Amino acid sequence: MSKLGREGKRKARKISVRDERPETCLIITEGTETEVNYFDNMKKIINNRYRNREIQENYPIKVEGKGRSTSVLVNEAIKRKNRENFSKVWVVFDKDDNSDFDLAIKIAKENNIEVAWSNESFELWLLLHFQDLSVGIKRNQDLSNLNNHFKNNNINNGIYNKNISNIFDVMLDKVDMAITRSEKLRKHYDIQREQYASNMNPGTTVDILVKELMDYIR
Repeated sequence: MSKLGREGKRKARKISVRDERPETCLIITEGTETEVNYFDNMKKIINNRYRNREIQENYPIKVEGKGRSTSVLVNEAIKRKNRENFSKVWVVFDKDDNSDFDLAIKIAKENNIEVAWSNESFELWLLLHFQDLSVGIKRNQDLSNLNNHFKNNNINNGIYNKNISNIFDVMLDKVDMAITRSEKLRKHYDIQREQYASNMNPGTTVDILVKELMDYIR
């Protein structure tokens, strides 16, 4: 092959490589299993996508499961943001029985911490991959519905549990629908002029974080 031909092929490959380096990001989660598995799975996919390309460094994303309550989690995030050099810091937590849910969201926003909250639990976000929701349901019902969907879609041998390491990957083909459904729920509350996330059940902003990360996966 001529030198010109080889150079032409090299140039063609360069055009297809994304030349924008992803932002550094710290994700601190309340849960230590499902949420960590979900975002760690995304992190690995992004790392593999950028490895051995012109962008030599892996996507600088850190995922840490703390197992702490909402306000404690937010305070930890504020300290880390001030101490470490991350472009963005996210906290991921659930409403559940947390009485300081709205206050934690307010404090986070005042300190430029992004919040991916779920009311009532993170499983709501997973459930939105499979169905629309308009009425709030408890965590145990979320789990029951997820088991049914995993069985009907032959995912993980038909069983949902918190220890699925590739939980994002196995539902990747449904993530766009989950994002659409999440946005639809928030629009509903916007119309009602609801200001407090604690009253938005079902509701979540996990889709906003996922959508940002998806920009480096598509």
